[in-house]
Amino acid sequence: MTRLRRMSLPLVGFAMFLLIWEVTGQSLGNALLAPPSSVAHTYVDLLLEGAMLAELFTSLRQMMIGFLLACFIGMPIGVAMGRSRVSDAMFRPWVSMFVVTSTAALIPVLILLLGTGLALRSSVVFLAAVWYIILTTYNGAKGISPSLIATARSFSASRGQIFWKIILPAIYPYLITGARIGLVHAIRAMVMAEMFVIVGYGGLINRTGLDVDTSALLSLLLTLMIVSLLANWTLFQAGRLLAPWYEQRGS
Repeated sequence: MTRLRRMSLPLVGFAMFLLIWEVTGQSLGNALLAPPSSVAHTYVDLLLEGAMLAELFTSLRQMMIGFLLACFIGMPIGVAMGRSRVSDAMFRPWVSMFVVTSTAALIPVLILLLGTGLALRSSVVFLAAVWYIILTTYNGAKGISPSLIATARSFSASRGQIFWKIILPAIYPYLITGARIGLVHAIRAMVMAEMFVIVGYGGLINRTGLDVDTSALLSLLLTLMIVSLLANWTLFQAGRLLAPWYEQRGS
C-alpha cells in the first residue's frame, strides 16, 4: 500500500461519515440529530461567545490535579507490584476489584463524603485513572527479563543502578502508555463528575442537553473529542521525544 493511499483512506472514511451524518441529520431534524452543517454554524457561535472554551479550560485545570496524583501514586505502586511479590499480593486484590467497579457508582458516596467542590472532581478523576496506570505499569515491570537483572548483578551493580539503568528504561513505554490510557479515563471522569453536580464543562453539557436543538450539544461533544485526541497525541509525542525507543516498544 502506497503512502498516498494510506493517507487518503482515513480521509475517505471521514468524508463518508460526514455524508451519512448530514443525510441522516437532514432527515431527522435538529431536535434529534443536527447535521454537520448546523453543528458547524453553532460551533463558530460558541467559539465567539467564549463560554465553551472558558469552562473547558477551567475543568481541564482541575482535572489535572486528580490525573497527576494518579500518576504519582499509581506508577510507583505498579512498579512495586511488578518487582515485589509482597507488594503484588497486597495490592492486586484491590486493584482488580476497583478496576472493574464503575466510578459513576461511587460518585453519590463521594458527594456525601467530600461535597460538590474541587475535592469531589479530583477524587473522581483519580479513581477513574489510577487503576489503569497501575495495571499498565505493573505489566511492564513484571515483564522485565530476569537475565538483564542477573547480568547487572554479576557486574556488581547496585540496586539504584539496576533501577535507573535497566528497570526504568524498560518500563518507560509502559509508563507513557499508562498515562495515555489514564488521561482518556480522566477526561471522561471529569465530565461525568461535573454532570452530577451541574458545574464546569460537564454541567454545560448537561444544561445544553435540555435544549430542543442538538447542534450545541454535539458541538460540545465534538470539542471534548478533539481535546482527548490532542492530549493523547501530545503524550505520545512526548514519549517519542524523551526516549526514541518508546514508539517501537509501545507498539
